[in-house]
Amino acid sequence: MAEKFTLEDLLIKIIPGGVLIGVLYFLFSNQIDLKIENGLDFFYTFLFFTFSYLAGEVIQTIAHELEWIIFSFFKFYKPSEIFMYKNNPVLKNEYIRQQLFNHLNLDSSEITSFDKSYKELPFWWWKREKQIKSQSIFWKLYSEISADAEIKIFNRNFLFVRAITFVTLGLSILFSIKDYRELAAISILLFILFLWRARGMARTLVFKTVILNLKAKK
Repeated sequence: MAEKFTLEDLLIKIIPGGVLIGVLYFLFSNQIDLKIENGLDFFYTFLFFTFSYLAGEVIQTIAHELEWIIFSFFKFYKPSEIFMYKNNPVLKNEYIRQQLFNHLNLDSSEITSFDKSYKELPFWWWKREKQIKSQSIFWKLYSEISADAEIKIFNRNFLFVRAITFVTLGLSILFSIKDYRELAAISILLFILFLWRARGMARTLVFKTVILNLKAKK
């Protein structure tokens, strides 16, 4: 049970949720008649962490639905959908790409299906085809090293940064509504920074998955 539910898993939900609840209290505390009783510090702390976790669950759900914003840097494809194509931004090294093909023992027809360049992939959603084969290959690779400590850390870090990215986006909207212009500007700046960071981490997660599989083969 400890392996499935760790402190790190809690933190990727409690921290984003706690940030949101703290800011909401800052914005609306004057409208809430909240009476704090002495001697109930543990109870209030328990409530804060409980509601932070619940808010974090909601944030992670919303972040999952909105992660296409992160993937806009990859023509709105997931990095796991494009990492097999030529000159893609995930596996930039053609030698590593060829090593991956050898590792997967792909036949000539499968290799041919990935023979096009990333630049040839259509940007507009109505012209795209689902990259089912690429996704299937990625999940096969990921399953091989999913227990690796390094890949677990990368995955958790991505989920955490993804959540914080959309927390800052939500806060920028709230601050704008409340006319806190300086805080709204800071939140927008943080959103842009975390968005760029999330882009890099999404790419690195797929890259590390490939590299760890190639290392395991040796």
